[in-house]
Amino acid sequence: MMNSTTAQSPYSRSTLVILTLSLGALFFSLFWLVSSLRATHRMSVAEGAVVSYDQGGRSWRSYQPVIVFTTARGEREQITGQTSSTQPAYDIGQTLRVLYDPRDPARSAIIDDFGQRWFPIGVGMLLSVVFSAIGAVMFVIKRGKVKQATPLSFSQARRKRGRQNLLVCLIPIVIGAGFLLGAAASAMRERQIIGSYTRATGKVVEVQKAERPYQPRSHMYSAIVAFKTASGKEVTFAQGSSSSHNDLGSGDEVSVLYDADRPDHAMIDSFWEHWGLPAILVAIGLPFFAVGVFFVSTVDFSGGRRSKRT
Repeated sequence: MMNSTTAQSPYSRSTLVILTLSLGALFFSLFWLVSSLRATHRMSVAEGAVVSYDQGGRSWRSYQPVIVFTTARGEREQITGQTSSTQPAYDIGQTLRVLYDPRDPARSAIIDDFGQRWFPIGVGMLLSVVFSAIGAVMFVIKRGKVKQATPLSFSQARRKRGRQNLLVCLIPIVIGAGFLLGAAASAMRERQIIGSYTRATGKVVEVQKAERPYQPRSHMYSAIVAFKTASGKEVTFAQGSSSSHNDLGSGDEVSVLYDADRPDHAMIDSFWEHWGLPAILVAIGLPFFAVGVFFVSTVDFSGGRRSKRT
């Protein structure tokens, strides 16, 4: 008669859900990739130029490039990029390759750039990898519990349980480390900005109000700041972060940092504008990392969890 333990499946319901999500994200990304390649296979090519950025009335700073290009027939068309960023990703006047269908240039046009064309697909594949890693860990743990050729001794069972605990502990450590690395990269970028950007004094000309998505009567506020560069050029930009209560009002003077080579790349010189994002990433990542390290410290690699001896 077959042992009931060995007859169990190593695939628990939660493992199957995670692996299904992984395969779903992978198939969706591959389908998107193939569809994009097929759709653009016979498209015409044109050179477009970035003429402005569209923020679309969002409650957070988000820049979508607006690009103008000329078709082979001499028709001038304008399109807006599919992805956005918290900082302008291109310079005004920068040329980009555009793919379009001559039968309907405006609706079919695609910006042939990694950030605009391939980044969303990359996100889907990254999710597939993450779900696969989690599913693999869950599968190994479950398989170790139900698939035993011979009964394990007490010490062997403890060592096996210790290895399983280690795999579980690595998940929050990896997640936390990812957020902490993101915080470190963001902090290094801000240090570079502080050291290389030029300082100026700006004035708040308007406080922009935008409705929060999915919250009809809730609003976010961000200041619109104008300043003059050392060469006398007037520049206007939107505050990088939005909040439900903005302390700035029209007419207030603020310290500004801007890139002398690209004055449109400007920001308010304040603690939160510089260090708000790194602080948020640390606040998310540090608890994950700390919890993972704590549980790793309790794992006895010779067999099970460490216990205090009296």
